[in-house]
Amino acid sequence: MKKFSAKKFLMRIFIFIVCVLSFGVVLFNPISINNTPSKFCAYQAISSLPSFSDIIKSLFKKNIVPESTNTEKIYVYLGGFPLGFTISCSGVVVVAVSNPSCELKEGDILIKIENEEVNSAEQILNIINSEKYAGKELNIAYNRGSETKFGKLTPIYDEVQKIYKLGLWIRDNAAGVGTLTYIRKDNHRFGALGHPVCDIDTGALMPVNSGNIFRCNVVGYKRGAKGAPGELKGLFLRNGSMLGSLDQNNKFGVYGTFENSFIEAYNSELVEVARSNEVRSGKAKIRCTIDGLTPKDYDIEIVKTYFNGAKDNKSMFIRVTDKELISKTGGIVQGMSGSPIIQNGKLVGAVTHVFVSDPTKGYGVFADYMINN
Repeated sequence: MKKFSAKKFLMRIFIFIVCVLSFGVVLFNPISINNTPSKFCAYQAISSLPSFSDIIKSLFKKNIVPESTNTEKIYVYLGGFPLGFTISCSGVVVVAVSNPSCELKEGDILIKIENEEVNSAEQILNIINSEKYAGKELNIAYNRGSETKFGKLTPIYDEVQKIYKLGLWIRDNAAGVGTLTYIRKDNHRFGALGHPVCDIDTGALMPVNSGNIFRCNVVGYKRGAKGAPGELKGLFLRNGSMLGSLDQNNKFGVYGTFENSFIEAYNSELVEVARSNEVRSGKAKIRCTIDGLTPKDYDIEIVKTYFNGAKDNKSMFIRVTDKELISKTGGIVQGMSGSPIIQNGKLVGAVTHVFVSDPTKGYGVFADYMINN
């Protein structure tokens, strides 16, 4: 008879828990793309398993709530409204490479050719087919992650169109819909989504040169279920009501400036932004729009908050408890990212992720993380 080993038994239990949690796939909430050709669109990476650090954090890591030294009160107009947006890139994202002379890789961002900045495919064609550079090896500059690199590239001659081409598939703009989180009272800066807009093919963060936001109408939704995330279906017109400009895209969302006249038209509630150390586990609400243009509040529970040094957009674990929202959408669906989370009359965060294994559960980001970025 084998001797019982408590150490081995506990280790097997731990491995079992890790494996079970690993099946709880977290969807990095995509932005629903509607009225623009897919080749011009980009959205957040579709899915990934929770990282091992996420699992450990959820199970064992003790939160140390930071003491805030900031006493400034910030007031915002609550969002929850659907937004349509367009982004023109700063540089172009490399999606695929077919030129054997090229050292660029998928996900790189080409920023200069012969020291000339490039922001569109049209600019690139004009440069490489100019009398000065046609048929020549060219100096290029590009970003790979946070590092700027320099190299050379020889364009390929297209015998059919009789022009030179880079031999790259690139993306120079994006469009989509998401949810407005807030508009600041003091400077009319807005924040939305709570997560970055990334290229659909490479996962590269879309660098913003310029952009605009538009009034958007939610025309329906697909209900979420286990293993099949739902989505909001929103429509907007590029020549429709432009609500403001978009100028930044980072890991906490997209940002820009709202037009003064439209702030009054939205007639939104003015609330204080809670500091992250004020957020508590317990009852809260999310404000989102699942039909038309008018947002509504739905009940949720903040199950747990996370304070682990580095700020990220998975600051709190949330669970939808509202029977109406669950019956209609199944819980959190794609397009709800950015929906403001309200607790004790303050803006405490925004919805950022949904669990594919259970659409009633997901993650949110602290509001002050968004505000300070």
